[in-house]
Amino acid sequence: MTTELTHQQRLNRFEIAQEMIGFMMAWRTSLIDEEQQKLSPDTALIAQWEAEFDKLDDELYNLHLSDEKDIERVIAEYGPILKASSNTVQAGA
Repeated sequence: MTTELTHQQRLNRFEIAQEMIGFMMAWRTSLIDEEQQKLSPDTALIAQWEAEFDKLDDELYNLHLSDEKDIERVIAEYGPILKASSNTVQAGA
Protein backbone atom coordinates (compact mmCIF):
# COMPACT_ATOMS: atom_id res chain seq x y z
CA MET A 1 0.00 0.00 0.00
CA THR A 2 1.42 3.36 -1.00
CA THR A 3 0.49 6.55 0.74
CA GLU A 4 0.06 9.80 -1.11
CA LEU A 5 2.36 12.55 0.10
CA THR A 6 0.80 15.80 1.22
CA HIS A 7 1.73 18.99 -0.56
CA GLN A 8 3.94 19.98 2.40
CA GLN A 9 5.73 16.61 2.35
CA ARG A 10 6.34 16.92 -1.41
CA LEU A 11 7.65 20.44 -0.88
CA ASN A 12 9.98 19.22 1.89
CA ARG A 13 11.32 16.42 -0.35
CA PHE A 14 11.82 18.94 -3.17
CA GLU A 15 13.79 21.28 -0.90
CA ILE A 16 15.88 18.38 0.40
CA ALA A 17 16.75 17.40 -3.18
CA GLN A 18 17.64 21.00 -4.03
CA GLU A 19 19.91 21.24 -1.00
CA MET A 20 21.60 17.94 -1.82
CA ILE A 21 22.41 19.14 -5.32
CA GLY A 22 23.68 22.40 -3.81
CA PHE A 23 25.94 20.49 -1.41
CA MET A 24 27.27 18.39 -4.29
CA MET A 25 28.00 21.59 -6.25
CA ALA A 26 29.75 23.16 -3.26
CA TRP A 27 31.84 20.03 -2.82
CA ARG A 28 32.94 20.16 -6.47
CA THR A 29 33.79 23.84 -6.10
CA SER A 30 35.90 23.05 -3.04
CA LEU A 31 37.71 20.22 -4.82
CA ILE A 32 38.42 22.46 -7.82
CA ASP A 33 39.75 25.22 -5.58
CA GLU A 34 41.98 22.85 -3.62
CA GLU A 35 43.40 21.36 -6.81
CA GLN A 36 44.02 24.78 -8.35
CA GLN A 37 46.07 25.78 -5.28
CA LYS A 38 48.58 22.99 -5.90
CA LEU A 39 51.92 23.69 -7.56
CA SER A 40 51.07 21.24 -10.33
CA PRO A 41 47.28 21.03 -10.52
CA ASP A 42 45.74 18.08 -12.32
CA THR A 43 43.92 19.87 -15.14
CA ALA A 44 42.10 16.69 -16.22
CA LEU A 45 40.69 16.28 -12.73
CA ILE A 46 39.67 19.94 -12.63
CA ALA A 47 37.93 19.54 -16.00
CA GLN A 48 36.10 16.46 -14.71
CA TRP A 49 34.88 18.30 -11.60
CA GLU A 50 33.86 21.32 -13.68
CA ALA A 51 31.83 19.03 -15.96
CA GLU A 52 30.22 17.41 -12.90
CA PHE A 53 29.44 20.87 -11.52
CA ASP A 54 27.80 21.86 -14.81
CA LYS A 55 25.73 18.64 -14.82
CA LEU A 56 24.61 19.34 -11.25
CA ASP A 57 23.76 22.93 -12.16
CA ASP A 58 21.59 21.71 -15.03
CA GLU A 59 20.02 19.13 -12.77
CA LEU A 60 19.16 21.79 -10.18
CA TYR A 61 17.68 24.07 -12.83
CA ASN A 62 15.56 21.25 -14.27
CA LEU A 63 14.29 19.89 -10.94
CA HIS A 64 10.56 20.55 -10.52
CA LEU A 65 8.21 20.10 -7.60
CA SER A 66 5.85 18.10 -9.80
CA ASP A 67 8.51 15.52 -10.73
CA GLU A 68 8.42 13.25 -7.69
CA LYS A 69 10.41 10.47 -9.40
CA ASP A 70 13.31 12.80 -10.16
CA ILE A 71 13.22 14.22 -6.63
CA GLU A 72 13.40 10.73 -5.16
CA ARG A 73 16.19 9.79 -7.59
CA VAL A 74 18.26 12.79 -6.47
CA ILE A 75 17.75 11.92 -2.80
CA ALA A 76 18.54 8.24 -3.37
CA GLU A 77 21.62 8.99 -5.50
CA TYR A 78 23.22 11.86 -3.61
CA GLY A 79 22.09 11.08 -0.07
CA PRO A 80 24.51 8.17 0.45
CA ILE A 81 27.37 10.09 -1.21
CA LEU A 82 26.86 13.10 1.04
CA LYS A 83 26.45 10.92 4.12
CA ALA A 84 29.69 9.05 3.35
CA SER A 85 31.57 12.30 2.76
CA SER A 86 30.20 13.69 6.02
CA ASN A 87 31.31 10.59 7.90
CA THR A 88 34.78 10.89 6.34
CA VAL A 89 35.07 14.53 7.41
CA GLN A 90 33.87 13.74 10.94
CA ALA A 91 36.30 10.83 11.24
CA GLY A 92 39.17 13.10 10.21
CA ALA A 93 38.20 15.86 12.64
